[in-house]
Amino acid sequence: MEEELTGTARKIYLYLLRQKRPVGIRKIQKDLNLSSPSIVSYHIKKLIDDGLVKEVDEGYIVTKVILEDYVRFRSAVVPRSVFLTSFLVSSLVILIYLIINHPFSADIFSLVVVFIITIISVYDVARKYKKLKSL
Repeated sequence: MEEELTGTARKIYLYLLRQKRPVGIRKIQKDLNLSSPSIVSYHIKKLIDDGLVKEVDEGYIVTKVILEDYVRFRSAVVPRSVFLTSFLVSSLVILIYLIINHPFSADIFSLVVVFIITIISVYDVARKYKKLKSL
């Protein structure tokens, strides 16, 4: 589905995904600098037909997140890898501290971190292979 979403429809979808509240057609047109409300309306209709967006009283909202490697975190859309990266950076800081102050603890900590990263990586690869087989 993500591959099918291109051009203006993709811009509108990503815009709606970032919004905290429902947004109307004219606001979408204005914020995305599109030439007319009818263009927005046309693409919104396509997004509704695809089951990605729905109309509510105050405007339009995203009903389905289709960006595979991204997640919605509050009102932001962030790459999934941001969580692993923050874990790795935190682990590195802790590891440096342990190497300086408690060398033996650093070995155990390193082993635990590598184990956790391995589990996460194996899970991610298995999930992607499973999706690949279903295509």
